[in-house]
Amino acid sequence: MGLFGNRWVAVRTETGSRADVIDRLQALFKSHGIKSKITFEGSTLKRIHVPKKEIERARELIETFDKEQ
Repeated sequence: MGLFGNRWVAVRTETGSRADVIDRLQALFKSHGIKSKITFEGSTLKRIHVPKKEIERARELIETFDKEQ
């Protein structure tokens, strides 16, 4: 079983100077009522996870977020 069981799915991974994108995505998800968790690997790799049932909504928000960047 994974870190959060099989209920959570990583939807975005960033490293280095782009790791702050994960924090902004978490704020976006929260504003739309989507729960999320952030994990770290080493000192530079950062991932954001959402529940499986929210993956489609999260991907739509990520797509919109990326277009605005």
